[in-house]
Amino acid sequence: MSAFKTLFTDMVNAAGDATKLSKEHSKQMLKVFVKETAPFFLVSDSYFYVPAYFTKAAMDEFTKKFPNIKINDLAEKVILISNWSLELKRVDSNAVFTSYAGLEVRLIVHSFKPQLSESIHPIRWPTNLYRDDEFKTTIQAMRHSAVVASLAKVPTGDTRIVTGKSIDWNFKEGNTAVVALGGVRKVAPTATGAAKVKGGVAAKRASKASSKEVKKASSKPGSKTVEKVLKFTPKKTTSAGKKSIPGKKASSSPGGKKSAAGTTD
Repeated sequence: MSAFKTLFTDMVNAAGDATKLSKEHSKQMLKVFVKETAPFFLVSDSYFYVPAYFTKAAMDEFTKKFPNIKINDLAEKVILISNWSLELKRVDSNAVFTSYAGLEVRLIVHSFKPQLSESIHPIRWPTNLYRDDEFKTTIQAMRHSAVVASLAKVPTGDTRIVTGKSIDWNFKEGNTAVVALGGVRKVAPTATGAAKVKGGVAAKRASKASSKEVKKASSKPGSKTVEKVLKFTPKKTTSAGKKSIPGKKASSSPGGKKSAAGTTD
């Protein structure tokens, strides 16, 4: 039986209230295998893996007691989590892959130490707990209960639709502050084309670069012809998109009909 699956399932069934968890389980130390440390710190119980979230106190204690060991050096090592807690959080499951239906159970690490002399050989390759069918069903049941409770509050005859954002999540949501580890993935800038320059030396350099590009483009074959065409091309057009020529008689259309107004060739 997976320890993580048991603990996390109990946490969901308890609606985020950690005081309702079995003391037999919640007081035990967790000896886990570190699957990877970047971009996420994932720990495994040999069945499933989940992310570990560290408090500042936990990281300060680790740095003080083990100054020669970096947190990223713990990949594929064993750590002993002596003080931990669980919290239920609302997240964006499109951005957090260790979550399901907008919910995540977080393993908060308050104190831990590496067990470098020990090694664990998982009996199977651990998988994401949030891809387990039974655990997903547990979360779905909680979500269904929240939707039913929200619908019960809608007045009779009201045609409003209960969406994910309007669900009244009746659970205890944790808010423990955690630190961002050095290996955490950084948010990539959005692709919006060239970088914006607001002023200073960078603006002058950008202006000179732009001028060089314009000169370079104007020196290409055909560029003068294009300039002349743009200069002498009439800008005012009729609703049909063609230039009207005042004073010119109506010409015949290909079908033999007279056009309402004179047009260019």
